[in-house]
Amino acid sequence: MDENFIKTINAAYVLAEYFPEADPLTIKTKEKVLDISESFIMGADLDKIKKDVDVLLNYLVMAKKLGWISVINYLIISKGLENIKPVGAAAPQTSVEVEVKAELKPLPQPVSDKLPSKQKSNLTARQQKIVEFLKQKERAQVADLRQVLPNVTKRTIRRDLDELLTAGKIVRMGQFNQVFYQIV
Repeated sequence: MDENFIKTINAAYVLAEYFPEADPLTIKTKEKVLDISESFIMGADLDKIKKDVDVLLNYLVMAKKLGWISVINYLIISKGLENIKPVGAAAPQTSVEVEVKAELKPLPQPVSDKLPSKQKSNLTARQQKIVEFLKQKERAQVADLRQVLPNVTKRTIRRDLDELLTAGKIVRMGQFNQVFYQIV
């Protein structure tokens, strides 16, 4: 199996992990990445794979316009996707196990090039406290921020963090219970 294909498609999926969770575009992007992977593994028609890649590229264009990915991340992934040249219809045989070891680091949530001015400077007092704490400690989890903001619920802190993510002030790294935030 083509190693560049695996790395590129994995990077696209990891990038989609940083999109807003319940957004339909996020779901469609992840589904399309999985469809492309499955088609490649099953040795699907080359035209089908190319059409799916084109759809995925369009999803990424929309994500870029929404400010979910930076121009540079978009260019890297789109170049990799456009260079995908599946090796014929060489699907792995059923008796052979395919082991995929992708060593990709999560791509940070990028700063959008064109954020509305409202998001650039109007931070609440809580959000300013969060940003200051992250500047001092370099990274933190929600539990750490609860110590700084003891009278604020976890849900409110998460909401503030989501707004700071959208504003491009911070990035989210990790998965599940290992999620932490840091300054861009």
